Amino acid sequence: MSDTLTDQFKAGFRRYPTGVAIVAASTETGPVGATVSSVASVSANPPMLSFSVSRSGRSGPALTGSDRLAVHVLTESQAHVAAAFADRTAPRFTVAQDWALPHGEPPVLDDAAASFYGRVARVIPAGEAWLVLLEVDAVGLGESGESGESGDPLLHHDRNYWSLGPSVSTLDRILPEKAS
Repeated sequence: MSDTLTDQFKAGFRRYPTGVAIVAASTETGPVGATVSSVASVSANPPMLSFSVSRSGRSGPALTGSDRLAVHVLTESQAHVAAAFADRTAPRFTVAQDWALPHGEPPVLDDAAASFYGRVARVIPAGEAWLVLLEVDAVGLGESGESGESGDPLLHHDRNYWSLGPSVSTLDRILPEKAS
């Protein structure tokens, strides 16, 4: 078992499954991005989301210093993209990963489940990380199948990537009296 509170904290959060996203920006020296699992909705009016990024990494300072960012929510078929961005030595923003690099705009990841584009509203130092608030001004939704839903999400749990299995239940089966 872990000895320090920091080790226990990390071990506890490894047990918390989260979605996976790539935060990306265009800089003078080229595109920059990082894999994050801390994306959260903050406000619907105005649309705003948050994510955290390490202050000690190479991508964090470039992302927090950018005016405009894209947050791409990954599907299970994009696990290789998440892995590449989590590895400091792996190639990033490649054609094989389905990236488009529009001039002066954040990189675009084709077939992401959802993409949120916006301006950095605030960067808050938080321990060894920065908490970034992004005011969203555009949303792209991935291709929908016949059911109207995007591909299954990519999840991160206990240092591995996962996809969803069959649905355990739907809200109408849990609370049938609430279904209309």
